[in-house]
Amino acid sequence: MRQMASIAAGAAVVLLSVSTVFAQPSPPPDGGGDPPPDTPQVPPKQITDKDLATAQQEDARPWAKGVSPDQQRKALALFNEANGMLRDALFPRAAEKYREALKHWDHPAIHYNLALALVNLDQPVEMHAELEQALVHGPAPLGEDKYARAKDFKVLVEKQLATVEYTVTIPGAVLIFDGKEVLTGPGTWSSRVRAGEHSVAARAEGYAPTQLNPKLLGGDVQRLELKLFTDKELTREKTRMPKWVPYSVLGAGVVAAGVGALLHTSAKSGLEDYDQAIAACAATDPSGGCSMRTPGMLDMKSSAESKQNFAAVAYTVGGLAVATGVALVILNRPQSYRIDPLKAELNAGTTVTPVIGPDLAGVAAVGRF
Repeated sequence: MRQMASIAAGAAVVLLSVSTVFAQPSPPPDGGGDPPPDTPQVPPKQITDKDLATAQQEDARPWAKGVSPDQQRKALALFNEANGMLRDALFPRAAEKYREALKHWDHPAIHYNLALALVNLDQPVEMHAELEQALVHGPAPLGEDKYARAKDFKVLVEKQLATVEYTVTIPGAVLIFDGKEVLTGPGTWSSRVRAGEHSVAARAEGYAPTQLNPKLLGGDVQRLELKLFTDKELTREKTRMPKWVPYSVLGAGVVAAGVGALLHTSAKSGLEDYDQAIAACAATDPSGGCSMRTPGMLDMKSSAESKQNFAAVAYTVGGLAVATGVALVILNRPQSYRIDPLKAELNAGTTVTPVIGPDLAGVAAVGRF
């Protein structure tokens, strides 16, 4: 605001000397007060159609080429009317009249005075654009003093502005800046904007929207490619644990149950062999039973019973492991989530990071926020 106040102070001085700028070789002199009594009263030179036509054809005055005398007269009338409003501090009405005058004649002096009205309306972006137009033909159409002041004003107002340049490469993508559609891609949009926080977004059919809220300082330059990504590119899956864990537990349970089954089969076979040995012993024993069991028969029975016990343990451990593995497989089902395209690593394995600076800016992979 101090810079705007400085511009306004300079503009106040200029307002005291606003004068009509004509296209003829020598504009009529300002009043400057009453002449001394002994000064001969010479009527001011009247601007004729011939003067206007001549000025229109002069290569030294390119701002007048192609503008008919009638259009010049209309522009000058509106310009003078706007100057009166500017002196009376009717800035919105003055700006409107200056713009109307520019429709008839694109004269640097009209742009200059319009900039003076805009500085009082706190419109630095529009003011900068008008000052650029006022300076385009050099000091000739303004005069050295006003040309110098216009350059000073331009330097001051540029300290309140930042430069942005945004690119979209997707055909049909819409670029939106501060809620306004400014570009349909592919292409690049650049502009000077007021320093501060802004919103910039890109949208396209079939793509997830990308939005940023950069905070720009006066003099910052931000060049950025707004990349768009499909839902598939922005979707990731995550699990509670590595996928191999539940399947390892499930596999271990199956193995344990298999070992139990083998032990159970071996124990069953051993008991059958024991029963056959007892039956053979009883067939030769006078008592009708097997009263004299051999150590081999006893070992056969003991081994079979041990295998039965181990089989039961293996069945229990295997069953628990299988049940646990199944539960872990269910709990570890992949869960989908979306990533932030500006912070997360994408398929290419690079991080999307906008970069800006006062002199040069760009994008890593694809600024100060």
